[in-house]
Amino acid sequence: MDDESREHYKTKAAVVAYVKKSFADGAAAIKEKGDKGMLEMVVEPEGGRTVPLQDLAYGLIEHSGAHYGQLVVYYRVAGLVPPDPRPHK
Repeated sequence: MDDESREHYKTKAAVVAYVKKSFADGAAAIKEKGDKGMLEMVVEPEGGRTVPLQDLAYGLIEHSGAHYGQLVVYYRVAGLVPPDPRPHK
């Protein structure tokens, strides 16, 4: 679903499904590009700089890590144990 309106994400399950799909879509796009494709130059959506696609992808991944760090703080302040960010095998 490309429409990010809150009207489409009224439940926790809908939000979780959206986030999981976004990560899967990102991983698929990176695999599709391959190593050489990740060196392609692209314009950043915010800022307008021209950068290698791998730099843009890395920045998005790093940004997600920052959000996880914020969530860990919220969990701990609420007296909860945050979920492990790594998949369990």
